[in-house]
Amino acid sequence: MYMPLVASEDGVVQLIKQPGVSLEPGDILGILTLDDPNRVKHAKPFDGLLPPMGTPGVVGNKPDQRLVRCISVLNDILDGFDNQAVMSSTLKDLIEVLHDPELPYSEVTAILSTLSGRMPAKLEDSIRAAIDAAKSKGDRQEFPAVRIKKVLEHYMQDIILPKDRPMFRTQLGPLFDVLERFASGLKGHEMVTIANLLERYERTEKLFGGGIEARVLALREQHKDELDKVVGLILSHIKVQSKAKLVLAILDYVKSSGLTVSNPESQLYNVLQGLAVLEAK
Repeated sequence: MYMPLVASEDGVVQLIKQPGVSLEPGDILGILTLDDPNRVKHAKPFDGLLPPMGTPGVVGNKPDQRLVRCISVLNDILDGFDNQAVMSSTLKDLIEVLHDPELPYSEVTAILSTLSGRMPAKLEDSIRAAIDAAKSKGDRQEFPAVRIKKVLEHYMQDIILPKDRPMFRTQLGPLFDVLERFASGLKGHEMVTIANLLERYERTEKLFGGGIEARVLALREQHKDELDKVVGLILSHIKVQSKAKLVLAILDYVKSSGLTVSNPESQLYNVLQGLAVLEAK
């Protein structure tokens, strides 16, 4: 088989491979020495500026998308990753989106879009009808979490066989989760979200009271098969000063926002009690 190799410039060919030999991918057949070496184009280092790339991922502007982004950034800070440059702006954005009446509607709409076709059409229509009815009453109307949950429960009781109900509930797990989080309205959801952030800090730092070396050895012994988890906890504790800035900013907001912190049964009350114990240490 003859395979022509056409060069775009004149020159002298020096063959490396002999005729008739077998070839492998990447083999060099020969070298072309150009009659005019100035025709060779040499690669040069790039000395310009790259255009603005934006954020690493596409961030949506819908309330549920903003909530996920804000919580992700703040959780990273509480895990010990230094992101102080955007801490204040992210916390401010989180508080703003937590007060947005469209937040629960946005979350449920996104979940229904993913479940559409996998849940009964009659049930989906009933849920959307409840949402539309609440929206038609104006922005001050609370999200109908209780009403939608009753629609789901009645459907399970009337249509789904008892043996199939656990699987049905698992299939609609994300929907039940968002209804549970907004069962007490925006204010209740805000308290849970704030408590979860503070609890993330308290859960890590309570492991490091006393001597650091003894605590590290105890953690290593406790998590013999999960040493990566131990490393993550230690690295998080090393950045405790950076994390404390975020915790203090959250506590300042709790103090000025009028959130109820005196209910002994609330998650926020218990977390604040845990933080007080850390301070005492």
